[in-house]
Amino acid sequence: MVFFPGELSMELLLVPSEEPSGSGTQKLMCSGWGFNPKIKWLSESEQRSAADNEIRMGEDGHVTLTSHITVTQQEWNEGKVFICEVDDKDLQKTVRKHTSLCTGSL
Repeated sequence: MVFFPGELSMELLLVPSEEPSGSGTQKLMCSGWGFNPKIKWLSESEQRSAADNEIRMGEDGHVTLTSHITVTQQEWNEGKVFICEVDDKDLQKTVRKHTSLCTGSL
C-alpha cells in the first residue's frame, strides 16, 4: 500500500488458514499507516481484543501498525460483521473497514 504524508490509510484482510478446514477459527488482519495509528476491533458494536499487534517504523517516519483477531468459525458462518477502525490523533483522522462472510467484502 502506498502511504502519502499527512494521510491515514489502512488495509483489512482475511488471513488464509494454515490449519485444515473446519479448524474452528478465522483470522483477520488489519494494518494502519500513519504517524501514531491505533487499531480498534469491533463486532456487533462491542470492542474485541486483538490477538497480537506489531509496530514498525518506516524510514520516512511513518508508523505501520498491524493487528490480528481470531474469530470462531461459528461467528464467521453466522455472518457477524467485524470492523477494524484505525485512528491517528496526530493526523486527526479515523478510517474504518468491515468484513463478514455475508458481504464477502473488505
